[in-house]
Amino acid sequence: MKKLILILLLWAGVSKAQTIPAAQLSFSTLSDLRSQGSTPNSIALLNGLSTIGDGNGGTYMWNATSTATDDGFITVKVNNITTGRWIRLVNSNTIKGTKILSGAVLQTAYTIPFDNTLPAIPAMVIIQAYSSNAAVPSWVSNVTTTGFTANFASVPVLGTNNIEIRYLIIKQ
Repeated sequence: MKKLILILLLWAGVSKAQTIPAAQLSFSTLSDLRSQGSTPNSIALLNGLSTIGDGNGGTYMWNATSTATDDGFITVKVNNITTGRWIRLVNSNTIKGTKILSGAVLQTAYTIPFDNTLPAIPAMVIIQAYSSNAAVPSWVSNVTTTGFTANFASVPVLGTNNIEIRYLIIKQ
């Protein structure tokens, strides 16, 4: 009898501690995400914005009370509803990358293409020298949806594949 009471007490304690997790959904592209609302706090994984694997997918949470304007990236309205939006979670809003460049005669500006076209011009691009040949003052210019320019204050050391920079893109 003592064992039965102990088992019942343990079972009661475990069942109270458990919670029902938010629904987790997966969508191929933005058009698929627009096709379905959900329940409050549901999480959805978007595998790409326009095509699967285009680098613009991310994690979204359903906000059942939102009427925010659809921007096609951070806030997504579902077709045929007025209230409720998919809201992009911040942690899926960055891209990290590495670029290996070759130092060329008199060249101080290098065009760095993104792996995929972004849906909007990034809010910020940060670069960091990751090789001694890249360790001169540098800055970013000409940021577009397809890439940016890494500028160096002086000509980096000449060579093949001798300049390594790492970058962080903040999409919005």
